[in-house]
Amino acid sequence: MEETRLAEETALARVEHEKAKCMVAMEAVETSRKIAELEARKRMSVGSGYKTADIFSHSPARYRKYTIEEIEEATNFFSNSLKVGEGGYGPVYRCELDHTPVAVKVLKPGAAQGQLQFQQEVWKTRPETCT
Repeated sequence: MEETRLAEETALARVEHEKAKCMVAMEAVETSRKIAELEARKRMSVGSGYKTADIFSHSPARYRKYTIEEIEEATNFFSNSLKVGEGGYGPVYRCELDHTPVAVKVLKPGAAQGQLQFQQEVWKTRPETCT
């Protein structure tokens, strides 16, 4: 009888311990969610050029139009050291915009007839970020 009582007490203690671990994990998740929400709000308020949507729903993603000056600065004026490739429409550069790594694809000046194809290629790559 004593053995059964001790086994039951041990099992109850384990259950309480697991409940406590679960509560700590749930609090960590909630804290992480709040931090992510604050970070998202912070990023949305960085610039006035943002188009925003609720990032926690299935609404279209937010985007921002960058000026040529911002892109030139980010790519170090299209430095060869940041060039990652050459496509049919022009070179591709890596850089960061608003603390986000991006690739900047440049349309060659003489490729006016390919502008529609260029737009379609960009659209297929990231439709939620195109205007």
